[in-house]
Parts: sequence; structure tokens; C-alpha cells
Amino acid sequence: MTKKTLLPLITILLFAVFVTLAILRYRSQKTTFLDSVPIIPTSSPRSLPQPDIEPTGTPGVAQSVDTAAITKQVSDELSSIEKEKIYDSLPLRLENFSTSANLKTTINIYSLSFDPVASLRLEIYGPNYNDSLLTSPSAIAFKESFLEAKKRLVSKGVILSNLQIIYGNRQYIQDTATYWVGTFKLLD
Repeated sequence: MTKKTLLPLITILLFAVFVTLAILRYRSQKTTFLDSVPIIPTSSPRSLPQPDIEPTGTPGVAQSVDTAAITKQVSDELSSIEKEKIYDSLPLRLENFSTSANLKTTINIYSLSFDPVASLRLEIYGPNYNDSLLTSPSAIAFKESFLEAKKRLVSKGVILSNLQIIYGNRQYIQDTATYWVGTFKLLD
């Protein structure tokens, strides 16, 4: 071999080693770009990594609300009968409802497609659900608003005690509302 052929051969060999080392180093960094956008398509699609814990929530409903516990209180069949009485009138909404506690509330009665089929949402916006004292303005406003909602539902023939009712999207709202409803005996 002559000097003329040896020098280009060594240059090509060094370039090939350099490129190989660069590729190996690049791959060892596990970049997400090539993982998400492959340069050469593969025959089998990549699957997303599976979480260790399966999601248990319902879309649109905060994870903290235990809708399973709500649906266990009344049978699906009984609740569905009551919900059917009001279903064609949904949603029912009353804004700026004045209460004796000088709190204006909004009463919203509706159903979401991803809620349990037999359940109904009865949400009252305005009270502070962190203040669960029975004599608080929030409790009084909730009670009066709930009684207004009850009056509208009863006028359609609905028996509230036979409904699976979701009171809100947060567990503390659900807990406080359930406490007030039970203590004030609002379903009787």
C-alpha cells in the first residue's frame, strides 16, 4: 500500500469509528425524540408504559368523590325510576336564589353521561362547605336551597330518598352536604 491510499483509508476508518461511537453514545442517553418519532418505521407499534395502579376514577368527576358509595345507598332500579320522572326536564338551574342567611346560591340539577346511570347531580353553589356548623350561614343557605330543589323535584313526582344523589365534585362537599341533608332530615 502506498501513502496515497493509506491516508484516505485511515481517514475513512477513523471517521467510521467516530460515527459509530457517536451513535452508541447517543443511544445510551435514551433520548425521547427518537423514541417518539422513529426514523425507520417498525413493524410493531410501541405501547405506552402501563401504570402500576389502574385508574379508578370517572372522567369529569374528581378522584376524591366516592361515587360507588353513593350508588350503594339506593338500588339502581329504584333510583332509575325516580330519575326517569325528571329526566326530560334536566337540567334544572336556578341562579341567585336568595336565602335568609344573606347568601345567594345557585341550584343545579343535572345528569352527566359518565356518572352512574341511575344517579342525579344536585349541586348547590354558594355555601362554604368547609364550615359544616349547623348554625352557620352556609348551612342555613344550603338547607333553604335544598328545600327549594326538593320542592321542584317533588312537583314532578320524584321521591328524593329513592335517588342516588351526587352533591358535588369534591369529597369534602359530598361529605358536608350529606351531613347537612341527614341532620336537617331533608330527604324526609
